Amino acid sequence: MYSQKSTDTVAINTILKLTDKLLERKVDSAIYTIQSTLNSSLKSKYVYGCAKSNMQLMRYYMLKGQDDSATYTSVNAIKYARISKDTSLIISAYLMTSRAYSSSSQYTKAIEYCLIAQKYADHKKSAKFQIKINHDLGYIYSNMHLNAKAITYYKTGLKLSEEARDTFNFANISARLGGEFDITHQYDSALKYNQQSLKYFTFIKHKRGIGVSLVNLAANYKGLKLYDKAIQTNLEAIKIRTELGDNYALTILKSNLAACYTKKRDYKNALKAAKEAEILCKEQNDLALSLDVYNQLYVIYYNTNDYENGIKYANKYIILKDSIFEASNVQSLTELQTKYETDKKEREIELLQLEKKSADEKATAESTRRNLILFSVSIITLLIAGFSIMLFRRFRESNKQKNIIQLQKHIVDSKNKEIIDSINYAQTIQEAVIPEENEIKQHVKDAFVLFKPKDIVSGDFYWQAATKDYYFIAVADCTGHGVPGAFMSMMGISFLNEIINEKNIYDTDKILDLLRERVINSLNKSGGKDKRDGMDMVILRIDLKENKVMFSGANNSIYHQSGETLNELKGDKAPVGLYHNKLIPFTSKTFSIKKRDRIFATTDGLPDQFGGPKGKKLMYKAFEALLIANQTNSLSGLKQAMISDFDSWQGVNEQVDDITVIGIEI
Repeated sequence: MYSQKSTDTVAINTILKLTDKLLERKVDSAIYTIQSTLNSSLKSKYVYGCAKSNMQLMRYYMLKGQDDSATYTSVNAIKYARISKDTSLIISAYLMTSRAYSSSSQYTKAIEYCLIAQKYADHKKSAKFQIKINHDLGYIYSNMHLNAKAITYYKTGLKLSEEARDTFNFANISARLGGEFDITHQYDSALKYNQQSLKYFTFIKHKRGIGVSLVNLAANYKGLKLYDKAIQTNLEAIKIRTELGDNYALTILKSNLAACYTKKRDYKNALKAAKEAEILCKEQNDLALSLDVYNQLYVIYYNTNDYENGIKYANKYIILKDSIFEASNVQSLTELQTKYETDKKEREIELLQLEKKSADEKATAESTRRNLILFSVSIITLLIAGFSIMLFRRFRESNKQKNIIQLQKHIVDSKNKEIIDSINYAQTIQEAVIPEENEIKQHVKDAFVLFKPKDIVSGDFYWQAATKDYYFIAVADCTGHGVPGAFMSMMGISFLNEIINEKNIYDTDKILDLLRERVINSLNKSGGKDKRDGMDMVILRIDLKENKVMFSGANNSIYHQSGETLNELKGDKAPVGLYHNKLIPFTSKTFSIKKRDRIFATTDGLPDQFGGPKGKKLMYKAFEALLIANQTNSLSGLKQAMISDFDSWQGVNEQVDDITVIGIEI
């Protein structure tokens, strides 16, 4: 019987090793060997095999994006690992459970299981497990979007893996750091770590790791706006991840691919990739990835003027984000870690006290005055206890107000984080609908854009549209800046798209008339006359076939530079919104242009900036002088000169308003 059991154990261990390789190379094939070893282990009562097979089953479910099944299986994995009394196996079971809960956005449980693993690892004193624990804590905090904390844990793990000469974990954590720096827009650091991970994964011929590095590099190239390179790298990574059967990574890749196609304005391919990612998210019930996909779909539908679907996915994003962060209390997670550190210190103190007590008892046993010493110790202990109680009461009273203040600070910090997260998301939306400089250059010979919001989001915006016969460009300054101004800018962009792209109104004065009507109706539904919200703006219609420009302005001007001549064309003295005088129709001006002519438009942010030796406004005359002084310079050179002059003028003064300047060359 013993011989038979030993034979079964050897066979099971062989299949377990094979399964580990299959999970790395061909996930779908692994399920058959997992079920085989699990049944054999249960039948032969081989506890190690039962634990290891359940952990492999968890790994399979996580790679397939079935996180609920993984957390369900974790109960058996932990049970059999604990029965085996194999500390390494127990630590691995708790760490894998932690990752499963983190993937399903149950962060409190993820931290809890990771800290249990850390308690076991502290006794074992193994560098291997300390590396894994730091990696997994970084992974959890990354999923929670606490990227600075994630980077701290990853860097600790990277240092430990380098000291241990653990090539796999060095490559793996390098990939994690590359991902974190990409998320926080530190693209140069991201590129360094991503290339480092690809180098070492290639060195050890780890196919899944190579796929991970390509996933990160694709996101990295997207951040650097190298969209063609990002698309190519995404497609390479998709090929590898499809071969491996890794649905989780495929979801990330499809979402990234959609974002790259969106930036290239290839909305057909963008929508295809985003919808494929949405299906994968539903199959996996992955909430964190669903957030990113909903954001992609919103941007795509918005840019294709499908506002109904755009609003639908924006609402899905908001509802899902709220549900995730309500379910995860960041403060409670911090308390869990604090409790772990406190428990650890208390155990160390208890050990010291036990050692001291043992020494005291030995000394007392050798003493002839044992009873007297015990009595004295008792009296002293009572006195100390009484004195301690008195001190504790005083400390509690003095500390009460401090605790209240700390609690209020935690609440304020939490609310501030929620607000900043929302504003950062608003910035993402605003950036998605405002064109990039290269997009403008596609319609004219050359162009530059100086866009510098005062806050995270901007009340200034610029917009473009192209029809069969005309190219339109507008520059606007909405009432206020920051979040209120950003809301107004989104309204302005939406109305301009409707007026020109849907209603086919092409005369600039008629465009401003209808835009003003839309703004007034939207902002003054109660019929009141006291609101003055709106925007100052200019809009141009350029006919490159006839070499003519139609221009209309609301409280703003444009500059036409032809050769050495710079002319200012003034708009009407009225805003796009309610006005204290009678509302009269906007007017338009038409002028001819020729090759190498330049047109400039600016909001009042740059001329109104305080600075210089006397702390005065820069003024429009200085702006005009800069245009004249750089008339023979390229537009990119003019832009750099403008930035340099502005920074020198501003000095240590705070930026007073959003700044937008656009220049185009015919």
